[in-house]
Amino acid sequence: MLKYFITIVWMTFSLAGFSQDLSEYPKKLVKPFEEARQMYINKNYAAALNGINELIEKNLFFPEAYLLKADILHEMGQSGPEADCLQQVLEIDSLKYPKVYYLLGNALKMNGEYAKARQVYLRYVEYAGNQQTLVSKARKEIENCDFALIQLSRAFNFKPVDLGDSVNTVFDEYWPSLSIDGKTLVFTRLVPFTDSLASRKFSHEDFFISELKDGKWGEAKPVSSINTLDNEGAQAISPDAGLLFFTACSRRDTWGGCDIYFSKKTGGGWSVPQNAGKPLNSTGWDSQPSVSGNNEYVYFVSNRKGGKGGMDIWRSRLIDFGKNILRWGEAENLGDSINTPGNEMSPFIHPDGQTLYFASDYWQGMGGNDLFFSKMKADSSWSQPVNLGSPINTRHDERGMVVDASGKTAYYSSDKAGKGMDIFSFEMPQKIRPVPVTYAQGQVADAKSGKPVVAEIEMIDLESAGKIIRVQTDEKGEFLIGIPLGQNYMMNVSAPGYLFFSEHFGLNDVKSAVEPFLLEIRLNSIEPGSVAVLRNIFFDTGSFQLLTESVTELNKLVDFLKQNPSVNIEIGGHTDNVGSEQFNLELSSKRAESVCQFLIQSGIEENRLSYHGYGFSHPVRTNDTEDGRAANRRTEFKIVK
Repeated sequence: MLKYFITIVWMTFSLAGFSQDLSEYPKKLVKPFEEARQMYINKNYAAALNGINELIEKNLFFPEAYLLKADILHEMGQSGPEADCLQQVLEIDSLKYPKVYYLLGNALKMNGEYAKARQVYLRYVEYAGNQQTLVSKARKEIENCDFALIQLSRAFNFKPVDLGDSVNTVFDEYWPSLSIDGKTLVFTRLVPFTDSLASRKFSHEDFFISELKDGKWGEAKPVSSINTLDNEGAQAISPDAGLLFFTACSRRDTWGGCDIYFSKKTGGGWSVPQNAGKPLNSTGWDSQPSVSGNNEYVYFVSNRKGGKGGMDIWRSRLIDFGKNILRWGEAENLGDSINTPGNEMSPFIHPDGQTLYFASDYWQGMGGNDLFFSKMKADSSWSQPVNLGSPINTRHDERGMVVDASGKTAYYSSDKAGKGMDIFSFEMPQKIRPVPVTYAQGQVADAKSGKPVVAEIEMIDLESAGKIIRVQTDEKGEFLIGIPLGQNYMMNVSAPGYLFFSEHFGLNDVKSAVEPFLLEIRLNSIEPGSVAVLRNIFFDTGSFQLLTESVTELNKLVDFLKQNPSVNIEIGGHTDNVGSEQFNLELSSKRAESVCQFLIQSGIEENRLSYHGYGFSHPVRTNDTEDGRAANRRTEFKIVK
């Protein structure tokens, strides 16, 4: 799809940019020229090249033939011979075809000959006359050449690692996406298919999944419930590996030429794909989704109305997911900080929620499409994009890169090894890494029966109380949720008929990757005697004044009591054994009372509440360690009626 778009742009400029008046040439040259041109238009490049070569052998001074040959070679990706053809045109008549200098600069730049390309662009600016539009483009390309030469001089050590035969084959593999735990890799493979009705062979795009076991990628398996005889491309797996978004074109239920579809992971595999609907999709071209780490936003590419250029990066908020129907907020254009008059493509939003990687053919770069990253600011705007540099970016088109949760390893597709498109990994340079992210993985079950519970899990930033990561467990009660470092979080696990479970993740001072949190969560049913620990109620040492970080957890308790109006509870305060028994009894009682007062002020009837201070009489861990003492300093609530 992307290749087709670029092809149209080139043909419009190269063929329409020159006069095709061939009246000065004899018919014996014009006829084979037109035949070769028609084959080129029909994309039969090999036959067109043979025809035009035969014509050039008969007349070495036929500049239009060299121009057509240059177009053919361009489509075949042979920028070196293309430059030779354009040079031949200039040697025949440089005054008649000054635009060829511009095209020659493009070909040399595409071939990585930046210094030569720079000189040719300068020559075009000198000879172009009043062609202001192209002069402006030539000046921009001169800046790109200067930039590329600097990047080459600063190139860092780059050692891509082939993912191996379990992933890469003799066919093309590309467009990788990765779950947040780094153990599930989804990618596109261009596979051959024999159409018996037409008795011809062709290839189409299918999805494959590989699982990481013992440090090695397992044999990739096709996603049979999603793959069809048509193309499925540009997919993205959600961080929790529960949703798969992808692009499909020209289906009966598409709103535009290409739409975004989704499938949900089930116990038996993946559900039948459905169109994600409006306003995520439009009457335009919508493709290349990427899911944010909190499953809240899908970033995607579209040429819909209201954009800044050709292809822009947009995002839409997932408001609700019920009965396999997605409801979306209005699509937001990422604005001038990201999008340009050119094309911005292949977005990847890292699980940190603030680092966006994407490709652009407009921002200053080395090739046709370079890779960039931008950081989201505190006001939700985006920083000036930064080119990832050499040798990640080259004279070729780069796109479709993803970065793992730690920020250390990136995955991308490349044909530089000479075996077609394969998927590689490489270590990310420190200066272009995102914020490291860890994750919590586990299962939610009934505390008595041990049976899985379908529950909602929220991870809330305690500082802002507004940044929420929300996922739902699957039918096995299992979940996987990303946790960006650098903040303190409250985890809340809730399900109808149960007390909620809370956990605290103190990651505010953590700057480097940490081990994932593996949890077994057991929910107590709502019945007399059931107890839940409130792990996000905070006091200063020796104080009973609630800290502001406690409000989020307390509001959860308020909501629980309002949703269960027949429930009466006791708030229990507990301490460690530092200090006298009397001091700790009084402190724990006052802390429990402070929680009760908050609940009353929030509209909970006083007759439903009681409190008791237990001091250090009911420890849950040893008081001989700091971790143990921290666990013993806790606030609980117990169902009493």
